Amino acid sequence: MACSAALLCAGIALAASVAAAPPVDNTSLPDGTEFRFWDDTTAYSRTFHVAQKTPGASDRNPGTEARPWLTISHAAEVLQPGQRVIVHAGIYREWVKPARGGEGANRMIAYMAAPGEDVVVKGSDLWKPQWEPTRDHFVPKSPPTWCAHLTGSMFEGANPFCLQNFPIQPDMAAWPPMPGFELRRGQIFLDGKPLTQVNIYEALVKTENAFWVDDNGMTIHVRLEKDARPQGKTFEITTREQVFAPTIRALNFIRLSGFRIFHAGNAIPIPPPQRGAVSATAGHHWIIEDCEIGYANTIGLDLGGQWWNLVNGDRQGWHIVRRNYIHHCGVSAVEAWHNRPNENLLIEDNLICDNGSLPITNHYETAGIKIHLPVDSHFRRNVFLRNHNSSALWLDGFATNVRITQNVFADTSASPFGSVFLEITFGPDLIDNNVIVGSDTNGLYEHDAARLVAAHNLVAGGGGSAVHYVLGAPGRLAGGKHPEGLHRAYGNIMHGFERYIWFPNDTAKSDGNLLGGLKAGATEPFILQGQPALDLAAWKGRGNDAQSVEMPLQVILDTQSLVLKVTAPPGSKLPTWTPPGEILPPIPPLAELIPQEYPRPLSVERVGPFLPLTELLRCDLLGRPRTGSLQMGPLEDLQMDGTALKIDPRHANRWPLSAR
Repeated sequence: MACSAALLCAGIALAASVAAAPPVDNTSLPDGTEFRFWDDTTAYSRTFHVAQKTPGASDRNPGTEARPWLTISHAAEVLQPGQRVIVHAGIYREWVKPARGGEGANRMIAYMAAPGEDVVVKGSDLWKPQWEPTRDHFVPKSPPTWCAHLTGSMFEGANPFCLQNFPIQPDMAAWPPMPGFELRRGQIFLDGKPLTQVNIYEALVKTENAFWVDDNGMTIHVRLEKDARPQGKTFEITTREQVFAPTIRALNFIRLSGFRIFHAGNAIPIPPPQRGAVSATAGHHWIIEDCEIGYANTIGLDLGGQWWNLVNGDRQGWHIVRRNYIHHCGVSAVEAWHNRPNENLLIEDNLICDNGSLPITNHYETAGIKIHLPVDSHFRRNVFLRNHNSSALWLDGFATNVRITQNVFADTSASPFGSVFLEITFGPDLIDNNVIVGSDTNGLYEHDAARLVAAHNLVAGGGGSAVHYVLGAPGRLAGGKHPEGLHRAYGNIMHGFERYIWFPNDTAKSDGNLLGGLKAGATEPFILQGQPALDLAAWKGRGNDAQSVEMPLQVILDTQSLVLKVTAPPGSKLPTWTPPGEILPPIPPLAELIPQEYPRPLSVERVGPFLPLTELLRCDLLGRPRTGSLQMGPLEDLQMDGTALKIDPRHANRWPLSAR
């Protein structure tokens, strides 16, 4: 929804006043331990330079600022622990493959874009072929289409236009079903914008700015907007599977800063391994910061082991992913497999948007971010916009002692689950101080799980349930030896769904919620799985929501400006409530819960009791300290009269509004 200039100005002015006070950090994990921060402390002993635009640049040079190298790939072959390369402006079309990693936080290897310079690395090459009219696939009375041929020498490795991406169902209404026709991994760009790939020639004649790959993978057919001729236009085609990724597994302590990285011809992660445009390739202690990663065919960044049975190195995780803009990746922005626990991940201050665009049905790795087995990890101050075909954030497989806090999730579409999804976990896990608006289905969702606490979120404007905790497949969680449930929904603002809460059983409890009204015509505000719907009185009779408040609300979030307006009846104020001292009952040792055949978290024996909410919720979404009684929702002193508030939680908002 567009906002007026007055509304936008009001939101920005208020945001400026919020930013004037230093923000307070939420750094505690659910069990009361502080997140284990680390950072690059290297005093770099030597700095090299790459500058392709400098006359005389050559990989035979010494790599000084006066006589720089030509390629980043040469730097990747040369750099030793404790050294870095500064890359200057240019478009570098190469697959950078680091030959080695660092030796510790004080002996890292760093790849850094020169400050203030636009450094672009692409997995594509320019393509200026000879075009001719399509003949063999002529459809009577069709608009003009054109074809051109590829050569094997164009590609670094396999030709992605020969490789299957995934099967796709044809449009049954538009042409007869033709099983076996599939999309390919290659992408084509015109003036920086991707052409849409179709899976059959008949679809090409119905779609402008599209391409189709002939059966042999060596002939490309295009139809351009307004049936323009392709002659004389410059195209880019993906010629590399990845862009910045070692081919040696388990290289550690690598830092990547300030690059713009585009165009990877990578595959979906099932059945092939996960391979992102940028990849840690099973290494640990990487820092990926201030980068833009976009237009990967499938995955923007992979951080895990890439596949269940690929195990190298001494550990996994400990990555810092901060202040990045990751967008338009066909499957997901960030992924990590769980062949080992993904420990101590810090994913903060990122913009994750427009991912999951490939029309994949029943593919269970699609998400804005999809992480398996995160342990002692922190997801904070990220903005997720317009992620498609699954959840914006999905944690799968024994997420342990994880906190998801101070994020904004908006316009999650075509998800069968919800904007935020936790699966197969005993917890404890905490989702707090987030804004979740505009989900096609549920707001918060779990199945096959236990000990998930959703506290002081604003969950508004979706399908299904604002909070949907559901029993999964019988016996899926530890062979049925441990019960699902023990969930909590405390202090949330819920508005505009078919129902407020769906619980799996009576072990789950809710209280202190602001119930802002359901969708028109909704008649089932509360569900206890397997039983008839309950109204608020009956729900309270089961021990829930004694301190909750009903208050009709209007909630509007402008996703272009990240300006929020909440309107209640005149004179209304944000209610407060008193949480219980014990959030969850004592947690058994996780070694007793997680099946022996499953990868073991290194900290499996150390999970303490869940901290009281008054100790965990030291600040709100924007880092403002909470004082006194806990106010419902994620924003301290939220005005209920429609006052505009800019709610971008990121500490360093690098990206312009146009990027959103």
